[in-house]
This record gives sequence, structure tokens and C-alpha cells, in this order.
Amino acid sequence: MANEQASAAIVRARLPAGLERLRRRSVPDAPDGLPAHLTLLYPFVEPGRLDAAVRTAVGAIAARHAPFDYRLMGAARWPDTIYVAVEPTRPFVELQSALAAAFPDHPIYGEPPGFAFVPHVTVAEGAATDDPARMDDPAWSALPRPARATALEVIANRGRGWQLVWRLRLGIGRR
Repeated sequence: MANEQASAAIVRARLPAGLERLRRRSVPDAPDGLPAHLTLLYPFVEPGRLDAAVRTAVGAIAARHAPFDYRLMGAARWPDTIYVAVEPTRPFVELQSALAAAFPDHPIYGEPPGFAFVPHVTVAEGAATDDPARMDDPAWSALPRPARATALEVIANRGRGWQLVWRLRLGIGRR
């Protein structure tokens, strides 16, 4: 997520301590405040345009989706990313789809050709993935682990690191 002026819609994740230490060493934006998370939209609305209308739209989506349990399963990888796989994926896919429908001008990752959304928590990216020790780190033994999604968050980097803009609880207004 290296971009000095950017925002993202995420679900924050809590990694076991050892994996969080590995993530902080292996994700370039982590020292700038980027939390462990599952990305739902990035790049999102320009930070200077995060206004009441955007908050209302994201809040309406959060309100329609109940909090849910999931599991941090284990290590997986793409050529330039090592990540924690999650199960079930469906609630994340539904949230991402709802956000994508509400914000069609902000496709996730610019939606490159052949892109398929895979919910995940990045632990290493870029050059850090070239080190086999990242996948062999004993910290992975803390998984699988239960987790719970309770909110959508919008975070932004306005050139001073990543900061929380809004935390919108899931299921508010559901009966």
C-alpha cells in the first residue's frame, strides 16, 4: 500500500504476536502505521475527499452486514506476497462486493486483468518474500486461530503515515 496520499477500506485483523513482529519487519508500510488487515478497497477515495457522504455510504454497508467469526488459517503465498489465509472467505467477499458496487470508481487494486479477490492478511511483500525464512518462521505455528470481524475501517495516509479515519461497526441497525 505504498502511497503517500491514499486511503483504504479494511477489516482490521489481530495477528499472534510473533506474526505481527514478522509483518512489521516485512511490510514496508507497517512502520508507518499500516495495521494488520484484510483489504476491501484500495486505492479508495482520496484522503481529502473522505467526506460525510462517503462515511454515510460506508456506514450503510457496515450496518447491513452482521459481525462474523472467521479463522486465521495459515501461510499462503503469491509470487510477491506472503499472507495469512482466512476462512470462511464469503463474508469478506460480500463486504468487498458491496463496497465495490457503492464505489465503482475505486476498483480494488485497480482491478488488473484476471483479478480475483482473495481475502487475506499480508505478512510480507516485495523483496521480503525472497527470503525463505519468512515462510519457515516459527511464528506461523500460532495458527490456525479464531478471529472476529466487528467493524469496517477507513484508513488514510496523508503523507504522515497511516491513520484511522472512521471505524464503522458492523450490524448497527440490523434486527
